[in-house]
Parts: sequence; structure tokens; C-alpha cells
Amino acid sequence: MSSRSIATMAGWSASREAFWRNTALAIRELTATQVDSGRIAAIACTGFGNGIFLVDENGRGTRDGIVSVDHRAQSIVEEFNHDGTAEAVEELSGHRIWGGQTIMQLIWLARNEPDVVKKTRWALACKDYIRMRLTGVAASDPTDASGGGLLDLERGDYDAAYFERLGIAAFASRMPPLVENTGIAGRISQAAAEETGLLVGTPVVAAMMDVSACVTGSGVIGGDALTMIAGTWSINAIETDRKVRKRPPILNMLHRDRACRLLAEGSPTSAANLNWYLARAAGGSIDVATANELVAASPVFGRRCHFMPFVNGPAPRRGAFVGLVNSDDRGSMLRALYEGVAFQHRRHGESVVEYVAPMRPSSIRLAGGASKSEVWSQIFADICSLPVEVSEGEELGALGAAMCAAVATGHYSDLAAASRGMCRVTRTALPNAAARQFYDDRYQQFLTLDQKLADLF
Repeated sequence: MSSRSIATMAGWSASREAFWRNTALAIRELTATQVDSGRIAAIACTGFGNGIFLVDENGRGTRDGIVSVDHRAQSIVEEFNHDGTAEAVEELSGHRIWGGQTIMQLIWLARNEPDVVKKTRWALACKDYIRMRLTGVAASDPTDASGGGLLDLERGDYDAAYFERLGIAAFASRMPPLVENTGIAGRISQAAAEETGLLVGTPVVAAMMDVSACVTGSGVIGGDALTMIAGTWSINAIETDRKVRKRPPILNMLHRDRACRLLAEGSPTSAANLNWYLARAAGGSIDVATANELVAASPVFGRRCHFMPFVNGPAPRRGAFVGLVNSDDRGSMLRALYEGVAFQHRRHGESVVEYVAPMRPSSIRLAGGASKSEVWSQIFADICSLPVEVSEGEELGALGAAMCAAVATGHYSDLAAASRGMCRVTRTALPNAAARQFYDDRYQQFLTLDQKLADLF
């Protein structure tokens, strides 16, 4: 990452003012102790996609924000699937509808909170809210807007008739203008400068939603690599220049200054399962490093239980250890957990690769919490039968946003050039050929168990 650029990773708080104050405080700590504000060429924000922040013309919230794991709109999804509306929505937006999707949440708000909608001037994504507090300017970018199902994907812009058909005509005038990923969306305001220590007038770039930013920060350009982001969500993404010809995936975004599409499948079934285990099942008695040691010491081959990685959903699925016997111990249970997460990534990865067939990726670029574990990276390689590469950097989404800023300020000609200059693979796990049949068999057992348990729940 260039020393002249900085990316702030937007987090989450139910209180919007607290969310902004904590972000401003984090920036203030950096400018006071680590970064000379005069050396910052540009700011770029990234944050979770989908969900919604409704604000007035001054950027103050008209209600608490809604996050993408809030599926209050799921009943509307089921209604649209039943009456045929889903097909029309998906044809225009290019996305499969789901309960935490921005467009579905807007429909829920229009039906249930019309008074809030009347008080609202802008409907913003997470990072766009932070940027507005930094600049006073409302804007979004093509990744967040398309990723939330808000655009006519072929036109690459909002469509008032689309909003009217969905019963949310009022929101058509509340959508922020679109600025390209590497475009300057505003500049640091006097008020923000006083709160953050940044210099008035510093450019603030549109940047990207977290999925696009993480793929970019991983150094993936083109469809040769399948990016697996193993965090709270199991995100599995691939670049393409093709139009989707069948029911679309959960994400089908305009990506990298509209140079291509980014297709992704996923669910909230990834490395956060380990956080649950360590905090709840293990009661805080072991940490991540110890968990990795226990998994590494647990034999690859032989019988052990299965773990179903649905602690955080999606409903109606539930997390479970299945097939426990008295030979199982903490190491085998943790290995089963690591495998269950990788099995779900494989399932989503195989699904999204079908959209670009017959092309197949030659490697996996792993990001997120699981990528920090060498043993987990090896499990991904063995289960998916592909080399797993890990890129340099602690927060690759923040790096992807910084790459947008580097292009905006002329340090690189485009994001492909920024990738060549700012990204580097530091570790590779090669699949163990001897484990392929073993893991193929366990994967089929995993799929069978999932179906049986889904029927039960």
C-alpha cells in the first residue's frame, strides 16, 4: 500500500452516530500518532455490501441502519417467488433476490415505515454513509449499487420504472449519484477535518463494496483465479465479461470501473463458526493459535464427526456436530469444523464457476480469517483440489480501496496496473493428491447430511 494513500474499513454499530464517531476517532488516532495528514493523497472507504442507511440531507440518520444479515424482507422474497415478481426483478437487476438484499429491504421499508421514507433524503450503503460524513456529499459506486440489486444491470444505471413497479417509486429520487470506483466523489469538509485530523480538501474516492475491494486487494484480475473470502460470510467470486444466461447468483456486480462483472455465491457460513466455537463451545479456554495447532495434530485420514457450518444461518439450517463417537476429541471436532467451512466454500465455488463454464479457474485466492491459518489454507486446497494462494496484507478489502485511491491520484493508470504494483502472493498451499478421494467422499457425506438436516429443520 502506498504511504500516500489510506483506506478506512467501515465497521458497524446499530447507532449511526456512534458508528461515525468511532470511525472518526480511529482516523484521529492515526493522524495524531502514525500518519502525517499532509502526506495523504486521497481517502477511500470500503464496507459491507447490502443493508441500508437512510439519512437526511445533512447525513443524519432517519432511522437505525439495517445490515445484510437482517432478513426482515424474507417474507417479501417468498411472496415474489410465489407470484412471479422475482423473475422480473432478477432479469433486470441480474441478481437472485434474497432477504438481506438492499432492494428487498427498501420494499420492506416502503411498506412498513412510510413516515421514515418521507423524512429521508438519501438511501446509502455502509461506506457511502461514512463518505458522506467525511465530505457532505451523497454518492455511491457501481459495485454497491449493482450489488444491492438497485440497477438495471444492462444499462448500468437506476431505472425509475423498475422502482415504481416494485412499489418504491419514492426511493427513485433518493438514490445517490454514481461515481466510478476510481473517481473522486468529494473532498474532506471542514467539519470532518476537525473531527478526524484530516486536511480540508483531501480527495475522497468512491471505491468499492467489501467483496469487490477484497477481490481487488487480493490481486485477482481476470477469471483464472476463484477468490474465496472466508470471514463471517462464505463469499466465492469470479470475474467474467459474460452475461448470465440462467437464474443469476446472489451477487452479479459491475466491477473494476465497469471493466467486467464479478459473480459471487455465498452464505453466512464461514470462519465466524470458529469464533462461535472458541467463545461458546470452548468457553474461551483456547485461542485461534491453539485451535490451529490442534487441527494440525489431528490426522487427516480416518473417521471423525462432521460439522455443519450454519451457526449463523441461513434459516432454516442450523449448525451441528454430527456423528460424534467416543474417539472424537477437541482436535477432531475442530478439524471437522475447518472442513465443514471449506466444504461450504467448495459448494458455492462450484456453483459460481458454472456461470463461466467451460472456463475453470486454475487456483483459489483465499482471503479473510481462514487465510491467516496455514493448516486451514491446506484444508481448502485439499478439499477443492486446487492450489490455494494467500496474498500479502492483513486487510485486503482496505488494500483494494487504497488501490482505487492510488488510481484516482495518478499513481497507477488503472486497477490492473495497481494490482501489479501493490499486490503480491506470499504463500501457496498445494493440494495433496493422496487426500483427494478421501475428501471427495467426505464432501458427498456433507451434502447428504445437509439435505437430511434441512428436511428436519
